[in-house]
Amino acid sequence: MKVKELIRQLELFAPLNLAETWDNVGLLIEPLSDGKVTKVLTTIDLTEPVLEEALTKKCDFILSYHPPIFHSFKRLVQKNAKDRIVMKCITNNISVYSPHTCWDSVENGVNDWIASCFNCSSKIPITPNSTLLNAGMGRIITLSNPMPLNNVCDVLKSHLGIKHLRVGHADCDCWVKRHSSTSQPYEIIKTIGICAGSGGSLLKNVDTDLYITGEMSHHEVLAVVAEGRSVLLSEHTHTERGFLSSAAKLLQSRVDGGVEFLVSESDQNPIETI
Repeated sequence: MKVKELIRQLELFAPLNLAETWDNVGLLIEPLSDGKVTKVLTTIDLTEPVLEEALTKKCDFILSYHPPIFHSFKRLVQKNAKDRIVMKCITNNISVYSPHTCWDSVENGVNDWIASCFNCSSKIPITPNSTLLNAGMGRIITLSNPMPLNNVCDVLKSHLGIKHLRVGHADCDCWVKRHSSTSQPYEIIKTIGICAGSGGSLLKNVDTDLYITGEMSHHEVLAVVAEGRSVLLSEHTHTERGFLSSAAKLLQSRVDGGVEFLVSESDQNPIETI
């Protein structure tokens, strides 16, 4: 499959107009020649170990969720890791494409993947997209059956494949005030706001019992719990990395053979909990 046809398939799944205005998505490194793509390596971050893996596995296309090129370059120098990655991709005729917030927004994308571990009676985007049905940033879900927060934690950890979560517990008095009309018991979760990655700004003022995201600042968490809401933080990329296997299968089904989608084994969270 030619690079242009592969890109067409990627954008049929997640159109570029779904991206946030600040984002840098699409084809970031174009090959010197539009040759045939035989292997695609999917990754959350394009690091030097991931690039070495791509070279070892003879991948000619890297699908990097986070854009490895974000800010403008004034020079390309060997002392900078991102510069070395760009130069090495060009030297080896490897294409690099980033879907980032397109995948966050699209139906059956990253945020829907997070929500899929819960039995929901409803699911809507936090900020609906004006052009594509069921697309938009973040998700608000209503559980079919309310769950204690500890049970939500267990379900989420299993789905994300992690052992630990950081938990911000709702202020008890503020929880009672929020639920004064229903007397919903403390930290029995009925509604959840979800945002892959960093959710502090998107989730602000979203009226749910619980927020699930990768990271928030100290002061953002203080504000959330003072509103009578709880928050679960998994670390940024733990909300995203598990989606890669689903994405690889989905994209494999969209191409007519000849292209193999691989999930990087070198890609990993740069932060370890010990």
